Amino acid sequence: MSSKRPLRVLWVEDKTQLELAYLVPPVLMDGRYDLEVTRDASAALEYLGQGRRGKFDLLVFDLDIPPGEWEPFIEFYKRYERRGQDPAMLGLELLWFLRTGKGRRREFWKQQDALFTLLRILHHQYKSTPAAVLSIYTYRVKADLVQLFNLEDKPEAQEKLLIQKQANMPRTVLLRLLQYMEEFYL
Repeated sequence: MSSKRPLRVLWVEDKTQLELAYLVPPVLMDGRYDLEVTRDASAALEYLGQGRRGKFDLLVFDLDIPPGEWEPFIEFYKRYERRGQDPAMLGLELLWFLRTGKGRRREFWKQQDALFTLLRILHHQYKSTPAAVLSIYTYRVKADLVQLFNLEDKPEAQEKLLIQKQANMPRTVLLRLLQYMEEFYL
């Protein structure tokens, strides 16, 4: 193991009970990553806003996460879940905002002044932070994700950074994702 500090990783994943026991041990055994896991949009914002341990080096997002306790996220979630068509995909919204400084579904964000202000601050801190997706919904928004990550001419990176969750994934999928992120971005 190298003497440099472990990379700080925030993994936003709502199925943490199921995923932790299966995907996290290889990451911890590797020793190169300081992994923080959060399971909803409100907690993700809290983690991203904490300055006491420093900024995260890598971000991994599930696309459809619950709102948590913060009212604007609850309102957003209810609005999109009521439609019955697409899931709210709050993880995608947060990732989109962190990368671009704008919400993907702009009509909602215009009404949320306090949330918008906080997200703009976090955008300035995290807009160039390496990020990836590990989600069951990756295939549904892959074209948007390819554009968001500027991966149009990089099919290998698309395959390795935009991972579709599926049954019987290898235990090392998260570790391999982090290793590729480190190789590709850093």
